[in-house]
Amino acid sequence: MDTTTDQPQLLIEQQPHDEAEAASLAQLAELLAGTDPLPDLRDLAPAVRRLFPEPAYLVGCGSAHIWLHRAGGPARLALIR
Repeated sequence: MDTTTDQPQLLIEQQPHDEAEAASLAQLAELLAGTDPLPDLRDLAPAVRRLFPEPAYLVGCGSAHIWLHRAGGPARLALIR
């Protein structure tokens, strides 16, 4: 993937637990749709953490990915790449 020209993509890996989580995922999708291509996704991590705050969620990031887990859950909720 050429991160200098690709739009960040959201991959939802689990169904939302409730309407509030579904709304947060929809807001995240809107945020990404309005984001210019980024060479380093770590710049998006603060916005993702605002939408999915601790202690209910864990957000991790690297330059090419942001991953989102429900606290205490073994599987990812979503991945941004």
